Amino acid sequence: MAQFYVGLSGYSYKPWQGEGRFYPPELKQKQFLSYYAERYNAVEMDGTWYRMPSEAGVKSWLEGSPEGFRYTFKVHRNVSHVSRLKPESIGSVKFMLERLAPLEKAGKMGALYVQLPPNFKRNDVRLKEFLEGLPPGHPYGIEFRNESWFVPEVEEMLRNHKVAWVAWDTDEVAGQRRDTGHFLYVRMRRESYTDEKLKSWADWFQRALDQGKDCYAFIKHEDEGSPWIDADRLLKLMS
Repeated sequence: MAQFYVGLSGYSYKPWQGEGRFYPPELKQKQFLSYYAERYNAVEMDGTWYRMPSEAGVKSWLEGSPEGFRYTFKVHRNVSHVSRLKPESIGSVKFMLERLAPLEKAGKMGALYVQLPPNFKRNDVRLKEFLEGLPPGHPYGIEFRNESWFVPEVEEMLRNHKVAWVAWDTDEVAGQRRDTGHFLYVRMRRESYTDEKLKSWADWFQRALDQGKDCYAFIKHEDEGSPWIDADRLLKLMS
């Protein structure tokens, strides 16, 4: 049965702790993950863009979350910003997969997604070679931040390789609702969501769930913000 996964982009932010905040004042930071996992069933790990996951980190994520919890990981910048999808970037993807293997084996791997930089314009040849080089059998997604990629040809390329189009929804650029993989993935980054906009996303997720596709939705973190408010609103709509 398809599942709806909702969460926040990260979980270990100290400004989220305090009276009336996400984490109770008395909670120790090492308890943040287990507390978070009681409230949401997924988390988006942005830190792997800066540094590769360590074996110790993977072990702590594995042990600190319940069965059925899912992690998604932003692929290291070597892939997206340094090599910019060139063939040599595949080595970094393989290394990440090797490190994350215990999570995938435990059924806790939600997706591995590549976030392309805004100045990376459409390059069909580069994308095609990258998709063909990805190790098969793993859940992948790609987030395009330059609108030159927003065309049917790119969508079809992802669909042929069963790679999810990661919808990046902001106040400036509406999230692209393109269904290309085995699951849906939406990064909700608007400053705020009206009931109407949130309901529109919920309806899209529900249609995908009815078709047997898992869905992931992550709300932006903003250290001083309160992203859990919109996450809870979305959960209520999906219940």
